[in-house]
Amino acid sequence: MNEILDEMNQAPMTALHRRLAWSAGLGIFLDGYDIMIIGAVLLLLKPVWHLDAHAVGWLGSAALAGAFAGALIGGRIADHFGRKAIYLIDLITFFFAAILCASAWNITSLVIFRFLLGVGIGADYPLSATYMAEFMPTVKRGGVITWTFGLWTAGAIFAGLVGFTLVHLGPWAWRLMFLVGAVPALLVVWLRRSLPESPRWYLRHGEVEKAAQVLQQLVPGLTDSQISTTLAAQGQTIHAPTAPVRVLFGRRFLRATLFVCLPWFMMDLVGYYVTIYIPQILGHLGFHGSTSKLLGSMILSASFLIGYIPLALWVDQIGRVWPQILGFIGGGVGLAIVGLTALQSPTKTVIHGGQVEQVAMFSTAAIVIMFAGMLISQILNSFGPGNTTYLLASEVYPTDVRATGHGFATAFSRLGAVASTFFLPVVEQHIGTPVLMLWLAGGSLLGGVLTWVLRVETTCQPLLQE
Repeated sequence: MNEILDEMNQAPMTALHRRLAWSAGLGIFLDGYDIMIIGAVLLLLKPVWHLDAHAVGWLGSAALAGAFAGALIGGRIADHFGRKAIYLIDLITFFFAAILCASAWNITSLVIFRFLLGVGIGADYPLSATYMAEFMPTVKRGGVITWTFGLWTAGAIFAGLVGFTLVHLGPWAWRLMFLVGAVPALLVVWLRRSLPESPRWYLRHGEVEKAAQVLQQLVPGLTDSQISTTLAAQGQTIHAPTAPVRVLFGRRFLRATLFVCLPWFMMDLVGYYVTIYIPQILGHLGFHGSTSKLLGSMILSASFLIGYIPLALWVDQIGRVWPQILGFIGGGVGLAIVGLTALQSPTKTVIHGGQVEQVAMFSTAAIVIMFAGMLISQILNSFGPGNTTYLLASEVYPTDVRATGHGFATAFSRLGAVASTFFLPVVEQHIGTPVLMLWLAGGSLLGGVLTWVLRVETTCQPLLQE
């Protein structure tokens, strides 16, 4: 093993490590805010712009479609030109796209601007994950990345608070909701302005002396003579070209690629619909009024902490695979409780818009049980796939395709997210919320099965360099 990598793998946590984690985590915080704020925005825009289910699907999925493109492009650029190459550009994209969203004048313009916002979000996923994985000590890597990714939930909770606070200001308040997301982006740009390049990327491209300079920042106790000794131990280092994308699907990494792609796809297919459309789903489950829907949404978003905190504390001891399996199964059970309870509730016939409809009459007990099922789903998801899918994709590939691999996994998962947010609102209109919840429960259970069959354990293992 390379001497520089040995030092990095065993290094104690320093101020630089913490700054790296915060700079990545606050970018993920913005992801959570910008993805989730659309739920509150839709409460105001639907009656003002007279949006139907198809328009809601376009708005809900636009940022996720942009994330698909951003992840593919950002990951590949990071492997070719370095992790820092677009680490600021994606945040600048965040900032300007949020302002453009606030200035949108119709559904078409808002969909386009949300797509641009998504490009920044998608690029940040492989960059932040790869950046953290390549700097963190081996025994701390899982916990630090999990803690950091948990800031997505903080962003989602903040989006709920902003929506809850501003929704009463009037139908124009959705513009202010988007503008709020632009402010933290400036702080993240400031934090990232002078971060070093990844030493692992330097080594892969034959720049050993630059890698050693970064190592001195990571391990301040190293003397010049120790650095000289480390450099002398490297031997001849050859600048190797970046591996082609096809290696992700070759014999060596095909299992790993399937492992990080398929469960993450299922997680996003199930999770994004349940997460983004929480206010609308709660409305279908007996919650009335914007205040009660947004309050319920904030509670469900905050419940992520109940699963996320134990995972962050123990993921380097219990591993990544079993929490992901348990999270998928538990999440499926929670959604099944929602669907079965809703199906058993009585209905009444009403005439709405000249059409005869069957409307569920939920008792207080049924509403409590369904909300408990939603809580179970959220908590178990955050204990498992809601965090582990992101973590695992940063650990299974070598340095020269690590960001590309994570970017591909992110993009593939966003296909599930787009399908979830674009098609499922329309599907729900035809089959109803109870049946859709049962479909999603089945999808979650399938994610657990795929995790077990394809599992690759990376806990406390050094990252692959070659």
